[in-house]
Amino acid sequence: MAAPRRVDVLVPSAASWDRVGEAAEGESTRVVRTQPESRRSIAMDSNHQSNYKLSKTEKKFLRKQIKARHTLLRHEGIETVSYATQSLIVANGGLGNRVSRNQLLPVLEKCGLVDALLMPPNKPFSFVRYKTVEESKKAYDTLNGKEIVDDLGQKIILYLNFVEKAQWKELGLQALPPGLMVIEEIISSEDEKMLLESVNWTEDTDNQNFQKSLKHRRVKHFGYEFHYENNHVDKDKPLPGGLPDICDSILEKWLKEGFIKHKPDQLTVNQYEPGHGIPAHVDTHSAFEDEIVSLSLGAEHKLQTRRLSSCDSRA
Repeated sequence: MAAPRRVDVLVPSAASWDRVGEAAEGESTRVVRTQPESRRSIAMDSNHQSNYKLSKTEKKFLRKQIKARHTLLRHEGIETVSYATQSLIVANGGLGNRVSRNQLLPVLEKCGLVDALLMPPNKPFSFVRYKTVEESKKAYDTLNGKEIVDDLGQKIILYLNFVEKAQWKELGLQALPPGLMVIEEIISSEDEKMLLESVNWTEDTDNQNFQKSLKHRRVKHFGYEFHYENNHVDKDKPLPGGLPDICDSILEKWLKEGFIKHKPDQLTVNQYEPGHGIPAHVDTHSAFEDEIVSLSLGAEHKLQTRRLSSCDSRA
């Protein structure tokens, strides 16, 4: 029998859960509106022909938007399109501009359901994908030229353009260790909520899925129990019930999109106390097949990897 294929889910305890995109306690999201909601949308294609005469301010904005488009193509190789799609690139709305996820996401969500927000490290832009093209068009019309405030209190103006697909795979991932892939916003907020609700921490421990408490965390296993005393699984003793049903559609999507090569059949759910995480350790790769998937829910987690031979650490 082949070794189990593993997926880990990292879940903060209820006290530390924070809805995706919501500012954490003690933080604030500051948005400055420079024009009323009913303002005329001036975001348009450079070839747009109209009898409407642009004001000096509108002409300046249009030049800035076109410049942002050309800069993305020249320096990043990112090509924008003139027709509406579900995906937008948000120039100036990136981690490299000191714009955080907690600042940007609430602004984007005012225009519709955000399916994914991708913020490449050290880049002055981000990608947003909406659930529908109509919501994406609303964001394009509403948020182009919108002014927000960055982490240092400086004003930043957003410029949005449509893209055929988010090109985050080629951006900013060179520093990762070989074989490691990091995918932000791999699931929607709806799927995240359903996954969190699918794990019942109050049920009896003698139920079909083994549950135990460890230092600063609770653990639950599906498919196979992971034995911490020897860091292994007994592939001849599967747990009844398999993985939660909600996992099937998510894993099938990951297979289709090429994020994983095989469908995992072992799931470990870790619920951590506020302020605590995983201590330094080496995964027992021999207990599983080639792929190990780790998914953070409820809050972001920082992962630091270290090369044992050289003590070279990367976060």
